[in-house]
Amino acid sequence: MGQVGIYPVLDWAALRGLWCYEQARVLATGSVRQRLETGRVRVVALGLVGRGKSSLLNALVGEPVFATGARHGVTRGAQAVLWCPGDRPVELVDTPGLDEVGASAALGVWELALGAELVLLVLSGDPNRLEMGILSRLVRSGKPVVVVMNKMDQYPPQAQAQLQARWQAGKLVRWVAPADVVWVAAQPTGWQKTATGTVVRQPLAPQVSGLRQGLAQHLATLAPALLALNALQMTAQNPPLSTPPGQIEALIWRASSTKALAVAVNPLLGVDLLVGAAMDGALLLRLARRAGTTLTPVEATKLLHLIAYSLGGLGVGGSLLKGLLGWGGAVAFLPYLAVATGQGAVAGLATYVLGRLGWQYCVQGKTWGTGSARAHIHRWVGAIDQGAVLERLRHYLHHPPGHGIQ
Repeated sequence: MGQVGIYPVLDWAALRGLWCYEQARVLATGSVRQRLETGRVRVVALGLVGRGKSSLLNALVGEPVFATGARHGVTRGAQAVLWCPGDRPVELVDTPGLDEVGASAALGVWELALGAELVLLVLSGDPNRLEMGILSRLVRSGKPVVVVMNKMDQYPPQAQAQLQARWQAGKLVRWVAPADVVWVAAQPTGWQKTATGTVVRQPLAPQVSGLRQGLAQHLATLAPALLALNALQMTAQNPPLSTPPGQIEALIWRASSTKALAVAVNPLLGVDLLVGAAMDGALLLRLARRAGTTLTPVEATKLLHLIAYSLGGLGVGGSLLKGLLGWGGAVAFLPYLAVATGQGAVAGLATYVLGRLGWQYCVQGKTWGTGSARAHIHRWVGAIDQGAVLERLRHYLHHPPGHGIQ
């Protein structure tokens, strides 16, 4: 890795993205690092059949590069095209409707979506139950998502206002910020009266300028952060270990440092919590395998909830608060970067504590022993030097292994 660059402090979001991109390069290996270093953001359009995914991408590109038609289901497989909204090329990927393909094809579509840097979830009205499930999976995976409400030309102004109101209240606003919901008409039509008096449909110009400008502006700033976040997510699914498999401490530390970087790099509000939960669950599943037992995703989720509840008043919260307050002086001078680093270190400490507790639980045959789980968790947490772990994570975020190597 080359020397770390010094960037003019013109945009804290850009600086944070470049800084975390360089940290991610240290951690990522193999194909994950190759993908990171290409610098090409992949944006996948996802949704059900007939929502206008192909028309939307055609409107963004400005050319009919993706097949469309009057009937539903024209797109039968994934298609990709390069789009250059600015200085950085973007790979736009069209996918078939998730409700029109078989199980194996749907698995491939999901693999594309979860491996992309950004997902455009294309809807054309209130989400139905299947679309709510798709959105829920994207949110739980921590994948950055922009909801594109297409075909808005088919709704009168009052109906559009009601749709917007529903995206600004209730469960939906907890999942997707209103700023990440964009309203477009990719293939609008109007009515025209011919010379013979016949009224016919006439295609109108696409109304996607808001989405196009928003993507171009945000990708120019956040592309390094999105690339780094995706690389860290992929690395966390199968973290490379430089120590023998029996070294559980190394496994827990690697997961903690990976999560610290992922939280630090995250450019979107709330995504850090979702990414962190996914990484913690994956760590528990790997620890269970190393302990010679098994945990189902449901069991891992319940274990996460139990540990999180038990840690509420056991001193961990105090350590986390001290960790954040310890960055107070730096925040005044380097607000964006300092807060990102502080949040990352605190998140890494939480994963380290959870990993140690999860390992104890697994090696004891998925039991806490006699007495209450809370009492055992309290005793084990007391044996962990939280301050030392937090300081190690802080140092790691500023000086990761390999930092400055020519």
